Amino acid sequence: TLFRSSLGPPDPGPNGETYEDFDSRVIELKNVFNMTAKEGRKKSVSALVVVGNGNGAAGFAIGKASERTVALRKAKNRAIHYLHYIERYQDHTIYHDISTKFMKTNLRMKKKNRGYGLHCHRAIITMCKLIGIKDMYAKVSGSVNMLNLTRAFFLGLTTQETHQALADHKGLHVVEYRAECGPLPLVVASPRGAVRTEGEPEDEVPDTQLDWNDVKAAQGMKRSVWANVKRTVW
Repeated sequence: TLFRSSLGPPDPGPNGETYEDFDSRVIELKNVFNMTAKEGRKKSVSALVVVGNGNGAAGFAIGKASERTVALRKAKNRAIHYLHYIERYQDHTIYHDISTKFMKTNLRMKKKNRGYGLHCHRAIITMCKLIGIKDMYAKVSGSVNMLNLTRAFFLGLTTQETHQALADHKGLHVVEYRAECGPLPLVVASPRGAVRTEGEPEDEVPDTQLDWNDVKAAQGMKRSVWANVKRTVW
């Protein structure tokens, strides 16, 4: 199978620009058929490829052709023109938990500490490594269509709010509690403009949608699906 197979960097551009820092991985490769009036049932190959440099820049595209190699080359050369820059917290995880939906695919991503690893769908693991995310938990529910899953993944990552954006939006200092600092908060971002004198209301209930399976696993009522799972390393 070509799933997660490396295609190497995209081909050089027309002006001589090279992409040696990028790598390409195959997410999905399938045969598609189209009924035409002259040729009847015509077969072609559709390839979904993701490119990334492992440092926050990544993109994806679809290539279609009658030959498999041509479809793969089209996809990786097209993906380099649709790059997204993904913000990463301390270059290893996401800034906050993310819930996103595309079509009938629901995706929930959770921020994790350094050393946790990638506990995700196999396609998400491949995309995380191309982006440079090393620690994250993700759960897919609903449809597992690879194209919709890829779009939901990039949609969630590109709409996440960094600490600086949160500080500017709220007009407050953003603090974080870390184990090495004990009970003392650590300021990670400050607003660029004026600082609000009043803080967030303490009696406000956050609008957080809980997953019942996660609640049962946290209370010991359900065995985690990630227990004793062996991961392939590439």
